[in-house]
Amino acid sequence: MPKQRIEWIDFCRVYTAFAVIVRHCDRHYGHFAYVADLFNYRSLIYFFFLMAGYFTHRAAPGQWLDWARTRRLLVPYLFWTLIAIVTMVPLMHLSEIGQGDWSWVSPMILWRESGLHSWCYWDYSNVPIWFLRTLILLALISPLLQRLPLKAMLGLILITFAASDVLCEADPETAEHYHRGGVGWLPFRLYESVLALGFYAGGLLIRRYATAEQLSAFVRSYAWLPPAGALALLPAVYWWGFYPPVQSSALVLLGVATTLSIGSLCQQYLPRVCHWVAQWGTAAFFIYITHFMLLHLLRLLLTGNYSGGLTPLQATWAPWVICIVSLVLYRLLVRLFPRFMSVVAMAPLPSGKRGAQAE
Repeated sequence: MPKQRIEWIDFCRVYTAFAVIVRHCDRHYGHFAYVADLFNYRSLIYFFFLMAGYFTHRAAPGQWLDWARTRRLLVPYLFWTLIAIVTMVPLMHLSEIGQGDWSWVSPMILWRESGLHSWCYWDYSNVPIWFLRTLILLALISPLLQRLPLKAMLGLILITFAASDVLCEADPETAEHYHRGGVGWLPFRLYESVLALGFYAGGLLIRRYATAEQLSAFVRSYAWLPPAGALALLPAVYWWGFYPPVQSSALVLLGVATTLSIGSLCQQYLPRVCHWVAQWGTAAFFIYITHFMLLHLLRLLLTGNYSGGLTPLQATWAPWVICIVSLVLYRLLVRLFPRFMSVVAMAPLPSGKRGAQAE
C-alpha cells in the first residue's frame, strides 16, 4: 500500500494543474501562454491519467472489477456536477434572468451537466469534470487491465494511441475546422478518452515493473532528453500551426515525458522551489476541478460576459489569480471540513506528510 509521498511528482501535479489554467485562459497567437501551451503538446490531462494508473491499488486475487473505488469516485463526480448546475449554469443565463426569462430552466440541464449530452464535455459550465467521468470507467476495469500480460498490455497501449489519432481526424470539431462532412455520428472528442485509456494502462504497466524509487531514478537519469526534444520540435509545431484540433498521440507522449522530466530537474537543481510547490500536491485535483468555475467568474467580472474574451495582459495574470484563489479556498476548506474534502476533493486527511504516494 502507498505510504509516503514523492515530492517531484507532487511538483508535477501542481505544475500541470496550473498549466491547465493557462490553457483555458485565452491564448493569443504569439503570446507566452500560446507558446507555453504548444510546449505541453496537449499532454496535461494525460499526465494525470498516467499517474492515476500508476497509483491505482493492486487488484485482489480473483477481482475483475473495482466497484469500491468506482463508488468512491462517483461521490465527487456527483458533487461537482451539482456545484456546476447550481453556480455556473445561472451565470451562463444572467441576461435571461435579468429580463425575467426562466425558459432555460428544464430537465435538460441535468442531462447536460451530468455528461450525458456529449461524450467529453459538460456543456460550458464544468468542462474539466470529463476527466473524473473517464477515470471512473477506467477505475472500474482496472483489475481487468492489471490481469493483462505484458504483450497484451503493450498492444492495448499502441492500439489506443493509433485509434486516438484516427478518431481525432474524424472528430466533428476537426471535421468542422477542415470543412469536412460525414462524421456527425462520432461522440464529441471520443479520442481523448481513448487516449486516456492508453496512458492509464501505461501507468499500471510501469507500476508492475518499477517501484517509486526505480521510477524516480530512471526519470532522473534521462531528465534532460524529453525537454530537449520538446524544445527542438517546438519551432516546427509553432510555424506549421500543428495545434488542436489537429492532434498527435506521439507528441502527447513527449509532453507527458517532459512534464516528468521538469519535476525531476526541479528537484535536482531547485530543491527549495520543488519542496514549496510540492506541498500543494494534494490540492492538484481541487485546483483542476474549480479553476474553470473561477475562470468564468473572472471573465464575468472583467468583461461583463460569462464567456468574454481576455486581453493579452489579462491572460498573463489571470492564471496566477485563479490558482492563488483556488489554493486559498482549498486550505480553508481542508481546515474547516477535512473529512468532507477528503471525499469530494480527493485530498488525504492531514497527517503531516507531503507529496505523491509511494511504496
